[in-house]
This record gives sequence, structure tokens and C-alpha cells, in this order.
Amino acid sequence: MNSNKSPNEKKNLTPIFVGSVIGLVVVFFLALFLIQPSSDENYLGGEIDVVGESLPDLSVNFNRDCVLFDNLNYCQQLEPAAKMEAPIISGSDLNGNTITTKSDSPTILLFLAHWCPHCQIEVKEIQDWVNNNGPLEQVKLFSVLTSINSSQPNYPPDKWVESEGWSFPSFTDNELSGVAQHFGIRGFPFWVLVDSNGEVVTRLSGSYTQEQFEIILSNLIKYDNENN
Repeated sequence: MNSNKSPNEKKNLTPIFVGSVIGLVVVFFLALFLIQPSSDENYLGGEIDVVGESLPDLSVNFNRDCVLFDNLNYCQQLEPAAKMEAPIISGSDLNGNTITTKSDSPTILLFLAHWCPHCQIEVKEIQDWVNNNGPLEQVKLFSVLTSINSSQPNYPPDKWVESEGWSFPSFTDNELSGVAQHFGIRGFPFWVLVDSNGEVVTRLSGSYTQEQFEIILSNLIKYDNENN
């Protein structure tokens, strides 16, 4: 008696197996997508968006004091993002108003972490300078509150900067600190200097005194006048 089944009688389980695997993969990625915080929603529930090419990481050997030299070209020799188009940030400020970093003026983007002691010092130093010298006229400054952690000091970050009388427009990053990562952040506070053409002049990491802040402003204005 011949027990061999004809090809038509044999069940081919391959399509069923492949279909099951594909189904599991689809479910996995759908679940992964659903649990990820939206890149369009900031930590406080407002809007946040960044457009443009991500910047390469700043070297750990970068000499932050180069910004205090009379010529910022030295900074640019060390800066992998020099003269790249700076990504544009747009979204809600701390009052729910829509703001954007797109500008035809030299701009400073200052990334701050509420738990960072150097950031706490920097906020006091800059705000004190403004209180004594008046608002910035030729340079725009935006802060980005990032690396938010509810278990760390000065949480929530919007209440922290409000308590310091911080007078600059501020964005809040998303839960993944996606905006900070987009700018190749390394340490806090983190500075991104942008010229009036929207190109990166240089990035910096660390805090500066009021006197040094004034030099940074002066050198950025001078660079912009000479190159644009």
C-alpha cells in the first residue's frame, strides 16, 4: 500500500508560518510606535519641532575658550558643524505661544538642564547681565529646556526659570531630548551660535561669566558683520 501523498494532498505550512511572523513584526512595531512620545509634543504637553540636518557631535577636545578670542575662525577650525545650516526649532513657549528660531539676526541657542549646577549659575549670570544692561538688541537668544528628569532638583523646569525671572523665550524639549540630540549636544549648558544667514558659527559647552558673555555677544556681532 502506497502511503505517499500527492503534492496536492500535502499541506504547505510555509505561507502560514511566514504570515504569522510578519503579523508579529507588525504588532511589535505598532506597539513600539504607540508607546513612544511624539516628537511633536514637548515634555509639558505643548508643541516642539526641529527641521534640518542633524549636527555632528562636538569633539570632547574642543577648546571652549576660543569664543573669547578676537577672531571666531579658530573656533570654526575645531567645529565640525561650522557653516552648516542650523536646524530650525519651532513650537510652544512656556506660555503656550508659538515661537521659532528662524531669524535674520545673529542668534544664540542655549540648552539648559534644570538639575545642572552650571546651568543654574548661567541663568543667574545672564539674567543679571540683562537686568543691569538692558535687553539684547542685535542678538536673539532662545533657551531650550532639555534632559528633564522629575526626580532631579528644580523640577519642573518651567517653574525653575520662572523663579529666576528668566526673560528669554524658551522651548521645552520632548521626553527623549530629541531637539538636544539633533544639535549634537555635549554637556550643559550648551551653546549654539548662529549667524544672520542661519549658519552655525560654533557650539560651546559650559558656563561663562557676565564679562565673558559680553565678549561672546560682541564677537558674534563682529563675526556676522564681517561675513554677511
